[in-house]
Amino acid sequence: MIRDLLESDRNQTIELVNQFFRRVNEFELDGLFRIRPRAATKFTDIYFKLIGTGKVYMRGYFLEDELVSLVIGRIEEKPHLEEERSLFIDLAVTKLGKKKNGYMSALLKDVDIWCLEKNIPAIELRAILKNEEAIQFWNKSSFEPFYIRYRKRV
Repeated sequence: MIRDLLESDRNQTIELVNQFFRRVNEFELDGLFRIRPRAATKFTDIYFKLIGTGKVYMRGYFLEDELVSLVIGRIEEKPHLEEERSLFIDLAVTKLGKKKNGYMSALLKDVDIWCLEKNIPAIELRAILKNEEAIQFWNKSSFEPFYIRYRKRV
């Protein structure tokens, strides 16, 4: 079942966000890009504070009471573009051992519906190139590569 994440889901949300952050920190990147300890708690709490604004998407897929997958995103205002607004997905993660069961695909269909209801014409996200599992998933999804983001250490 897909539903909004509630304050009562905070601990499970932090656990799943932390799983993702630990995974990112396992990659050999540029030596600067490291997610700090306790970032999952801060990240999650910021989004829970923003829920009432209507400018965030924060929903999860639940098997009974267990949170198995979630998508967290925010509306970006773009007055300089014809699209004017987009939803930027900051985090999309499925619990280890629960992948390849269609939970994320179902959530992404829900994201589409949510965006249509809010007249948001585009959805964007970033994926770390070293996260090959994520790259494969997004390449098989209805998302298309759109631009390349470059990074340089100074």
